[in-house]
Amino acid sequence: QLESTNTLALAYYAEILIDQQKWNQAELYMEQALARPDADQQMDVHRINAYLLETLGQYNLAITEYEKAIALEPNFTFLYLRAGANYRRLAFEITNPEAARPVYEKSLEYFDRAVDINKQIKVNDPGPHLSIARTYSQLGEFFGAALNVQKALEYEPTNADIYGQLGIVYFRSRNYEGSIYSFECAIRGCEGEASCFGRGLDE
Repeated sequence: QLESTNTLALAYYAEILIDQQKWNQAELYMEQALARPDADQQMDVHRINAYLLETLGQYNLAITEYEKAIALEPNFTFLYLRAGANYRRLAFEITNPEAARPVYEKSLEYFDRAVDINKQIKVNDPGPHLSIARTYSQLGEFFGAALNVQKALEYEPTNADIYGQLGIVYFRSRNYEGSIYSFECAIRGCEGEASCFGRGLDE
């Protein structure tokens, strides 16, 4: 209200409207933000526009906007995770497995870049590994999925949700015994030998 041409104020208000599921209003404010002369140099304008496009199911356009945001802030790993998630969504909608494969691989490239950045800046974030695991699960490659959930558990060994995700991976790969240990850790907690079994370790 005080500064109706403030690019970031317009974009942030659009983001709030998206969260409130007021998509038509969000589009109007986003259009105003994008029309500002400094919009193209604002990472958050591209990020929020990508979020809007993703919400509306326009995944290819969302990826383009995430890539613009990445160009402005190349060390923000959450941007890579969102771009990768949009590629994974596109791949999921392709019925031909051979045609879907390269799109899934593009998704994995973005998640791998997030892992590499975290290594460089010494951040132990389970997020990229969980994203990789989910992609491998959708490909039916449960060994790779399990390895990445186990890596996520190295960073957060008391996170019940991650134990649950490992249990799901084991269950889908028909490792039912292994899934029991992981689910027990997720539901009841675990320590000692039980926590090793819950993480898929022998001892």
